[in-house]
Amino acid sequence: MVIIMAVMKKEMNYFVQTRDVDSQDHMKPAPILDIFQDIAGLHADEIGVGYLDFKKNNLAWVVLYQKIEIVKAPPYLENVLISTWPKPKGRLDFEREYLMCSLDGQHLIHGISLWVVMDLNTRSLVRADKINYNGEYFDNCLYSEKQKRKLGLDKSLIDYEFWYEVTLDDLDHNGHMNNAKYLTIIYNHSDLYKNNKTIEQFEISYSKEAKYNDKIKIGRYKLENKEAFMGFIADELCFECLIGEK
Repeated sequence: MVIIMAVMKKEMNYFVQTRDVDSQDHMKPAPILDIFQDIAGLHADEIGVGYLDFKKNNLAWVVLYQKIEIVKAPPYLENVLISTWPKPKGRLDFEREYLMCSLDGQHLIHGISLWVVMDLNTRSLVRADKINYNGEYFDNCLYSEKQKRKLGLDKSLIDYEFWYEVTLDDLDHNGHMNNAKYLTIIYNHSDLYKNNKTIEQFEISYSKEAKYNDKIKIGRYKLENKEAFMGFIADELCFECLIGEK
């Protein structure tokens, strides 16, 4: 008997809510990441590599990089279709793609994230071939090129700085600051958002986890059509982010 495994793709409907949009009814960056992270977590559970599956073996997913591209932001109070699927494994890393569409199939927002698996006992990375999925890869690709791990921003160009202290509300079930929370901070200190400029893309890379009461020194500088943000904990790079036009 031939056993056909299910294709590893997860789809679900989502209703754009008040908490997802700003005063101009534009979708904020943090909710976009939250929505995609939530469906990724649900899908990971379904294919046998979710939070609880990993916790039993003292493993954890760690995100290194995320990129989101906004083709057309969905309107407030709109129903949309969101989907996600993993790409074939690398040696140590895993890429996962995301897509948000209107119900008639128009692409609204898409993105990609880069992950690794950490052994919580040894704090070392686990080879990708040691992690097994339940399913076949989805035959689609929004991003053909391998994604980077760091943005390589220039600290010497920073011309505006501020501090942020990590609160209890920022923490996820791994005990560190949730990935989307960084974008809430950036949103509140971005001149592009304050001036209602068009945001077509944001990229963020994570270098060091931020924990409760950590104080993050965040610097910003402006490029021609983007803003660059860098965060540091005790002078060690915590994250880098680029937002703006493509």
